[in-house]
Amino acid sequence: MPERTDIEKKVRRLIAADRTYRLLNNLGQKGVRNLNKRASEIDNLIKEKEKIGKRILVAVKQESESKYARSIRDAVDIFKKRHSKLGSELEKLISETREARSIFLTYSLKPDFNLSESDYVEVMKDLGFEEREAASMYPHILSIADRLKKPDEYVERKILIG
Repeated sequence: MPERTDIEKKVRRLIAADRTYRLLNNLGQKGVRNLNKRASEIDNLIKEKEKIGKRILVAVKQESESKYARSIRDAVDIFKKRHSKLGSELEKLISETREARSIFLTYSLKPDFNLSESDYVEVMKDLGFEEREAASMYPHILSIADRLKKPDEYVERKILIG
């Protein structure tokens, strides 16, 4: 078998990386869609006054966030220099609409409780894995998350719902 050239090795690695990263990206996008769907379902259950349970923390919170981008600020400054009267009116309109309210679902697991294997397996099945594949992979995924210092089950998380 002929020796692989340096460029061949790099191209082969590039192809393998492309296939792997595209798959992981696809799974990530599918996961985000599932997160949003579940958050919306939970929001609806909270609105219907569904019982929350003692093992989790969950709430719907409204927060202010500034919708001001640096590039817009620069454009407004240039506009004000060129058209001072209109620039003042524009500045007034911007300040009136500057603050936006966003609604978040905040959630976490209470400290003395753990997620089960079936919690993880079901999520992975939603991503397209078969039960056997999900059951064999989830411990490795948790191990990688621990190595990469990803937040554990008890960290309060939030997801935008409105």
